Amino acid sequence: MSRSQPEVANPVMIVEDDELMRLSLEDRFRLEGFAVVAAGTVEGARLRLEAGVRPSIVLTDVRLPDGSGIAVFELCRALLPGVPVIVMTAFGSVSDAVRLVKAGALDYVEKPFDLDALIETVRMTVSSSDGGERGLRDSVEEAERAAILEALVRNGWAISRTADVLGISRKNLWEKMRRYRIERQ
Repeated sequence: MSRSQPEVANPVMIVEDDELMRLSLEDRFRLEGFAVVAAGTVEGARLRLEAGVRPSIVLTDVRLPDGSGIAVFELCRALLPGVPVIVMTAFGSVSDAVRLVKAGALDYVEKPFDLDALIETVRMTVSSSDGGERGLRDSVEEAERAAILEALVRNGWAISRTADVLGISRKNLWEKMRRYRIERQ
């Protein structure tokens, strides 16, 4: 399904070192009506972000020639708080992708992946500015906030125990509590 107008004002950022994969993703997202900005390295992504590119979502490979998707994820967290990141990974790096999701990445997809499903996830996440619908990201954040609050209450607001139950670090739990403005009442 092709669209003539970009669905979002801010581009989809693709960070992928495999040129054929990167160009294929760029072409498909453009055919779907998205603006796209791409990089093949961590440094390329950093330069684009520091130049003022404000993507609506970032898709990054885990393995890059000058670093990893972890560096791209951390760069996004520092420069673009709240911008969702989807990690793409080949078979050998699923554990890194899972760690990134636990740290706050939106999702990870294993290569080869269903491109139609990825497009739909991106579309739902960056819901159109004129559509008025909330994106998947808002729903995920609401669900995460509710799960954290429920776990805190169930564990008597014990941070260490709650972090263990949720499978995240205490630091990560504190960050999420601050981000979602969760306070003991």
